[in-house]
Amino acid sequence: MFFGAIELQPWQSVRTWNPAAAGLSRDIAAVLTTSDSLTRFLERHFAIRLDVQLHDQFVDLASAEEARLLVCKPGASVLRRQVSLLHRGSVMFDAESVLPLESLPADLMRELQEGVRPLGNLLLDRGLSLARSDLGVVQLDMEGIYRGRWARRSVLRSPSGTRALVVEVFHPVIWQRVEGASRRYPQ
Repeated sequence: MFFGAIELQPWQSVRTWNPAAAGLSRDIAAVLTTSDSLTRFLERHFAIRLDVQLHDQFVDLASAEEARLLVCKPGASVLRRQVSLLHRGSVMFDAESVLPLESLPADLMRELQEGVRPLGNLLLDRGLSLARSDLGVVQLDMEGIYRGRWARRSVLRSPSGTRALVVEVFHPVIWQRVEGASRRYPQ
């Protein structure tokens, strides 16, 4: 995985998670818990427009945890996509998407390979409504550059059968932008 052994982290369901107990503002909690397209949410609420930087995309095998969340067999063939999302040249967050190949339309795979647009936007622009489930958050307790950063993971499902496990790890600069936008554009 892009982030290492992130599946071993103590993910908390957003249904039971208390952001105030974690010392997070209402706006930061909203970013971590939105069930809409994250990129569209950031643009609409905080004027943060994101560009995609594709790091890697390849066919891989689903881990046991990924398979459980995606409702496929462990070791099933998946498309693994690793990107950073940038605002004005600064990385706001890194994301990894895992999509089972069995339910991935060929034209969507071509668009993903172009590496230009966020996954959620690609799905929504294809006219697919999205359902987000298994939304969980964690403050990462692991070695390396991601230690102490907030992350979220969820499963996107469309009525056509396309599904994707998405893990997003946020860089500190995004919280500065969110808080700054909140002061400039109170909601």
